[in-house]
This record gives sequence, C-alpha cells and structure tokens, in this order.
Amino acid sequence: MSRHLLLIATIFALTLMVGVGTSTMPPALAAVQRQFGVTPDVAGVLLSVFTLPGLVLTPLLGYGADRLGRRTVLIGSLAVFGIGGIAALWASHFEHLVFVRLLQGIGAAALGALNVTLISDFFSGTERVRLLGYNHSVLSIGTAVLPVISGFLAAIEWRLPFALPAVGLIVAIAVAGAVPSMPHSQTRSESTLGTVQRPLIVLLVVSVITYGLLFGPFLNYVQERIRSIEPTSPVLYQQIGFMVGAMSVATTIAALFVGRLSERVRLIVLLRIACLLYAAAMVLFLIMPTYALLLVPTVLFGIAQAFNQPVVQALVAALAPPHRLATVLSLNRTAALLGQTLGPLVFGVVYRGAGIRGVFLSGALFALIAALILRTNEKT
Repeated sequence: MSRHLLLIATIFALTLMVGVGTSTMPPALAAVQRQFGVTPDVAGVLLSVFTLPGLVLTPLLGYGADRLGRRTVLIGSLAVFGIGGIAALWASHFEHLVFVRLLQGIGAAALGALNVTLISDFFSGTERVRLLGYNHSVLSIGTAVLPVISGFLAAIEWRLPFALPAVGLIVAIAVAGAVPSMPHSQTRSESTLGTVQRPLIVLLVVSVITYGLLFGPFLNYVQERIRSIEPTSPVLYQQIGFMVGAMSVATTIAALFVGRLSERVRLIVLLRIACLLYAAAMVLFLIMPTYALLLVPTVLFGIAQAFNQPVVQALVAALAPPHRLATVLSLNRTAALLGQTLGPLVFGVVYRGAGIRGVFLSGALFALIAALILRTNEKT
C-alpha cells in the first residue's frame, strides 16, 4: 500500500473511532437503564459526560496540533481513549460508568477535528468536499454496523459496548506509522479570521443545533418512540440498533454524492436543505404509527446528516488560514460537542415537561431556526 493510501486509510480509522465513542450508545443506554433502573434522561448523562471534556480540550488540542504536529496529539489522545475502553470492563456502578465515559471523552476530544484537518491538509476545492463526503460515508458505515454490534454485546453483558474504545490503541500504532509529524499546510499566512468572523459564527451555531438534534431526539428518544409503539418487544435492543444503523446506511449512500452535488448546488444551499430535512424527520418520528414506518423519518434524518456534516466542514476549512487550520476546525468540532452535550440535557428537560411529543416538536423548531439563520449567510 502506498504511503498516500495508508494515510487515507488511517484517517478513515480515526473517523471510525469517533463512531465507536458515540453510535454504540443507543443499545448500551437501554442496557444501562435496565441494569441500574435509571430513566432515559439520567442515562443520557453518559452521552453528555463523554462530550463535555471536548468543550475545553478540543480547541486546545487543535492549537497544539498546529504547533506540535497532528501525530503527537493524535497518539496521546488515542492512548487515553483506549485505556478508557479497558477501564469499562471493571465498572460496577453507574457512577463508575460516568467516570469511564469521562475518560473516554478526554481521549476522543481531538479525534473528530483532526481527522477532518488531515483531509484539509492535503486536499482542496471539490476534491476536498468529495473526500469529506467519503469520510462521512465511512463514519456512517461504522455507525450502521456499530449499533448492531453494540446491541448484541449489550444482550451478552452490559459493560461490553463501553469497552469498544480499546480498539483505539491499535489505531494509535497506525497513526505513528502513517501520519507525518508536521503537515505541509502549516506555512505561515497573513490571513486573519476578522473578515470571516460572521460566516464562521453562523456555521458554528448550525453545528450546535444539528448535533443537538442527533444526540437529543434521535440517539436518546427514538428508542422511547419505539418502546411506545412496541412496549413488549423481545428484541428491543436489536430494534434500536437496527434503526440507528438504517439512518447510517442512508447517510452512507447520500454522502457518496455530496462531492458531485457540490459541483451543481452551492454548499450553503445544501446546508439549508439538510436543516429542512431534519425538521421534516422530527415531525414524522412523532406521527408514524408503526415501527416499520419509522424507517421513513430515519432515512430523511440520514440524508440530512450526509448533506450537513461534510458541507459544514468544507465551508469552515475554506474560511481558515492554513497555519490555523486545525485550530479553526477544532472550533467547529467544539460547536458539535456543545450540541452533543446540550442535546441530551435540553431535550431531557423538554421530555420531563412535555413528554416525547414535546421532544420531537421542539426538535423540528430548532431545525427550522437553523435553516432561517442560514438565510443570513447566503453569500458564504
């Protein structure tokens, strides 16, 4: 395998590690609820505590990657992530699991920004958008398979899904051999962020909202919708895993075409379409009467994911000066982590006050707000 292909394969492996930390959670959370007798809003803390460290560490590690090199930061992060996976095997109380997820979150803080940074280091223009789409397809393939694996593991032993990050230790070895110590894009530039501050802020707000929808209504409350439709299902964990997997399959297929679509449709327009699809999916999750029909909003949500995430990453990378690339992309990742952290918490409050109906209706409202604010950013 050539060094170039090895680098791409390593980037994709990093991307899968992001999925290991997040998309394994729906079946795992259901298992935790049964094991410890906690409610969905309490179990959702395990999502928030994972993303919380990234709010502080992601921009700091992005800055460190610009100064010290991508490889140094990535190897250290993957080592902590992997150790957190091993520690999960000894968790015996809910509080222990909270600490394990916090440790895993510390290790994962840099991964979701630096995989995109590596793509942006070596590709530009339409080719960058295309590879970001492929990268998101890889993540989606992982998130299609990982929830299913997690569901079967949770049925065997509730701790096992939380131990999957141990694979990060293997990926750390690959990073050591494939990632250059300092990328070529770290030459100094006179560019500043002053002239792009407003477009960047708009994109960061959209990231907060859309990740809040993913980690709030979708990952934490679609399972409650399934329970309300089939409360006595003997294969609940597998049903939850299948639904998350189906969303990821839709994302995988749609993301393969993002690069081609970007040649015909402006990126900001694709992003607005994604927000409208999110809103439609939220409403349909609420009104579909059977488990099988939930597949319709699941597919719409997956297509929205495919349009949203690679496009935001490409737009943010285009705004960043080369010598600050990791720092600026880390700001976008921090916004995503803020959404991941706030999503379970905000929608948990909504759930306690207005039930499952309030969760999905407020989710639709947030998606429409994101589409509206993008109207102010049409010339980005």
